[in-house]
Amino acid sequence: MKKDGSCLEGSIAKIEPKAVTIQQSGKPGVTIQRSELLQASQGNSLLFSARSSWADVEAVHLLPRESFAIRLRSAKTIKTIKGRPIHVTGDAFIFKRWIWSKKKYPKNQIVTVDYLRLEPDSNGFDYFAQEAPALLFFYPEYYDGLGGLEGKVPVRLYDALLPEDDAALKCSGR
Repeated sequence: MKKDGSCLEGSIAKIEPKAVTIQQSGKPGVTIQRSELLQASQGNSLLFSARSSWADVEAVHLLPRESFAIRLRSAKTIKTIKGRPIHVTGDAFIFKRWIWSKKKYPKNQIVTVDYLRLEPDSNGFDYFAQEAPALLFFYPEYYDGLGGLEGKVPVRLYDALLPEDDAALKCSGR
């Protein structure tokens, strides 16, 4: 989705520091400048977001081995919490500390929230998974997933220093 509300669907052909090229089926690639890009996603999972939105934080559905990285402000230092909350509310994160206790981190103490999502599978892995799943045994990326060694992509969803934009996103017909 671009900042003007228009959307493009397709696979990401190339990522550069200042631009992303999207390959739509049957069409030439379209290059979008990073300054024009609002969000990029793969399925229901965000890969990039250029806005600060608590609504986006609440909307994340964490898959196994995905988590949040939360930076908190305190009087002396900035503390980072990584983990899977048991609940995200409109004004806080709630984590389980022990079997019997919970810890609440209020939104007004949070500086940033990053969604640590799993790195997308490579095109080669997707091809093998569809065409020859029995051969995945010979594909190294298969073992990374089994052992929990796959990479993670941090996606900044909320930054207290930026204006908050919780508006619902909808693609326009442009």
